[in-house]
Amino acid sequence: MAETYILNAEPRDLTGKKVRQLRAHDLVPAVLYGHGIKAVNLSVGRGEFEKVYRKAGGSSVITIKMADGDHNALIHEVQQDPRTGRQIHVDLFQVRMDEKIKAEVPLTFEGESKAVREEDGVLVTNLNEVEVECLPGDLPSEIVVSLEPLETFEDSISVADLKVAPGVEILNEADTNVAAVQPPKTEEQLEAELAEDEEGGEPEVIGEEGEEGAEGEGEGDGGESGDGGENADEGSGDKDDGKKE
Repeated sequence: MAETYILNAEPRDLTGKKVRQLRAHDLVPAVLYGHGIKAVNLSVGRGEFEKVYRKAGGSSVITIKMADGDHNALIHEVQQDPRTGRQIHVDLFQVRMDEKIKAEVPLTFEGESKAVREEDGVLVTNLNEVEVECLPGDLPSEIVVSLEPLETFEDSISVADLKVAPGVEILNEADTNVAAVQPPKTEEQLEAELAEDEEGGEPEVIGEEGEEGAEGEGEGDGGESGDGGENADEGSGDKDDGKKE
């Protein structure tokens, strides 16, 4: 049985730059939107949201508890302050449990490749997530990929090899390469790469004037960060619902 994730939310009237008042009280501004509903501005507790997001990510249905009842939703987008990494705004996409949706699901690689273990090969993963379509209740939180089939350098894992539950369809091209093992580089290849690096010559030295110009440009970028989510109040509800069908 899938784990249940619950997030308490309160309606909010503060928008624009006034949402700083919420953040000062350890609240994160959020917006709930979806098919056939009007976007609702909310606030959620930072600590509670971080715990739910850490477990549910963006590929598990969570229950938004509000005064008017419960709402099933996906954590659709999280904006973070680039300096502190703290969440500054959250988009929540309300889903209907009887309508299929599209979502990105992360891949989790498990096991060990024989080609890596015995032949000193290098594991190369080309996909970290795939897009799936299914009912919200069937949405997997992850797709586990076993690396055991990679016994030789000729072996590979493609999207067609991924195992998902009935009712879940992977939308990526079936022949897309997911993982493979490359043979280790020979001494000749390593020496050739080293020679190419040495032929690169000395790096270009920027003159004093160029340095001063660069410093001036850096000072011009000193605008406040952390306000990116403030415009989401007006824009999030207008997103194309086609992202989650």
